[in-house]
Amino acid sequence: MRSFLLTLSLCLITLSGLAEDAKPFEAVSTTGAKVSFPGDYKGKIVLLDFWATWCGPCIGELPNLTKVYADLHPKGLEILGVSLDSDDRKASLGEFTKEKGMTWTQICDGKGWKADLAQLYGVRGIPACFLVDGSTGKLLAQSTELRGASLRPTIEKALGLPLSGTPPVAAARPAAKPATPASPPDPLLEIAPKVVKPDKFLNHEAVKAQLKSPKPGLIALSAEATQPKSSRDVARTARAAYLRVGWFFRCTRCDKMHLNMAGAYAVAPDVVATANHAIEPPATLKEGWLIVANADNEIFATTAILGTDAKADAALIRVIAGGLKPLPLRADVDLGEPAYCFSDPLKHRGYFSAGIVNRLYSLDSAEGAASQRLNVSTDWAQGSSGSAVLDEFGNVIGHVARIQTFNSNPAPSTGTTLVLHEAIPAKTVLNLIKRVNESASR
Repeated sequence: MRSFLLTLSLCLITLSGLAEDAKPFEAVSTTGAKVSFPGDYKGKIVLLDFWATWCGPCIGELPNLTKVYADLHPKGLEILGVSLDSDDRKASLGEFTKEKGMTWTQICDGKGWKADLAQLYGVRGIPACFLVDGSTGKLLAQSTELRGASLRPTIEKALGLPLSGTPPVAAARPAAKPATPASPPDPLLEIAPKVVKPDKFLNHEAVKAQLKSPKPGLIALSAEATQPKSSRDVARTARAAYLRVGWFFRCTRCDKMHLNMAGAYAVAPDVVATANHAIEPPATLKEGWLIVANADNEIFATTAILGTDAKADAALIRVIAGGLKPLPLRADVDLGEPAYCFSDPLKHRGYFSAGIVNRLYSLDSAEGAASQRLNVSTDWAQGSSGSAVLDEFGNVIGHVARIQTFNSNPAPSTGTTLVLHEAIPAKTVLNLIKRVNESASR
């Protein structure tokens, strides 16, 4: 048995809200010590940090992370690192962490993205962090709350300390880059309280139940388009058909209402497709409702989750809607074909990008259609998940899943960085629709 083999605790706890427990596990550290999480951290606040030596954004966070750790470790902060490095990098991990001042415990099973703990926590991108109370096992914060300027105040608050106002430590960069312009307030935040009626929309409890046991219904698809369009016409088609799906919810920390929206597209007049992870309830949700909206900020009531596949990262939602513009789906895609995407990356509305299909591949051949993926050179970012990727005819050839960043050198400033835009193929969505229709016909 390899020294880094993980023995994971099987549990039924989910990360659907910060009021719930983090998922416990047992593992072996890179030094051979046994780790029991969160049991080994009673009386501490522990940051579970998923990262890798090849991940540029992860390394960019290190100066701030190590400074916060040095300042707050004496006051009760611990960090447990989970490296998603592969076997060929695992041998040099100790030297790397020592050089970078990462003095905390590390776990690495050498499986990369398929690391057991990454699967347990549903990690699809890194850095990914989870802040946990070691005494209670409660999840306190995650994601962007634990990066950059938000890292220190989030941890200070969890430790019960007054906010110091200490600025974050920035990573050294070759040259200054202009700041991303601020996005305007989302108009849905004012519209939703007037429109969302609890008895007309799926609430978080119903969604959690139906993610496990969907409510199938027949789905009639549009015929595949065969007439090529100009890029301008594809943009018009994409913009007219673009939908947003996500949560209007009350926050567990501030008790205010928030939005957590991603992209979507109609495959039938009353059926919307999106990424499965886009409809999972937010971690800070106290109560909330799943909503769908169009580009004109018209909100449509959600009535059922027709089908879902977590491995394929695809979901189908029934809505009460009129005037949706269903897009046809096309399964036979080839390398070099044009690919277009209209989405809201980083909350910046209405961004249209053009590229090509770069790669067709499988994450795991044993998982069949659920593991099929596309890489395309169109641009997207956080907030684009679930948005349709179109061909030159206006057919959906996939939808946005995630971004992966690879670097040839542990020091990103000296290596070559490759950014892969991963999409779920329309073929996979069609397979899910077929299964839903078969279930509905029984």
